[in-house]
Amino acid sequence: MARDLKNLFERHALESIDVVGHSMGALTLWQYIADFGTERLRRACFIDQSPKLLTTPEWAHGIYGDFDDARAAAMRHSLSEDFAEAVLKLTALGLNQRARERYLVDTNGWKKLRAALKAQPSDELICCWNSLTAADYRTVLSRIDIPSLLIHGSESNFYRIETAQFVAAQIPNAILHIYEGADHCPHLLQHERFIRDLQCFLSEDEVITYRNSL
Repeated sequence: MARDLKNLFERHALESIDVVGHSMGALTLWQYIADFGTERLRRACFIDQSPKLLTTPEWAHGIYGDFDDARAAAMRHSLSEDFAEAVLKLTALGLNQRARERYLVDTNGWKKLRAALKAQPSDELICCWNSLTAADYRTVLSRIDIPSLLIHGSESNFYRIETAQFVAAQIPNAILHIYEGADHCPHLLQHERFIRDLQCFLSEDEVITYRNSL
């Protein structure tokens, strides 16, 4: 996916690019930066993601704060058994209580998401999941030498606020916004605020003032 992004930039001769990556998109951007640096990038926004998904005794900022190799192996098995339901459970049975409640009563939103997931190529996406869980982008964060905006939900399905704070501390001069009450998709739940924050961040003349006002 990072190579696809590079090919896209080169095919259209894009320079000074503003990029936004949510969840897997953030991981893709970190892989892109690891492989190709930030030369083509102007500013970056990363939404609700950890640089290392699996946890260890020394690393508690991955999924749920407690998603080790054993849980990852169980997840791989669940994905092979019923891909759609495994993804739904990963999202629903985590840190967000509202998501859990809605999943258990099987609201229309969850039914629509289940149907959408069932239409996806599960074998390819399982390979993608295996790749993402094997990755570790912690050392990449300090190499991000462009202005960066971090958006995290205070009630993320997957990550605690401490994960957001770790990422913010590692990226030089990063701006961190915690959206109170938002889940793993803070840019969707509070879209008007997100658009305002992003537009302000991307404004060349306002970035320094904006950072100092936080």
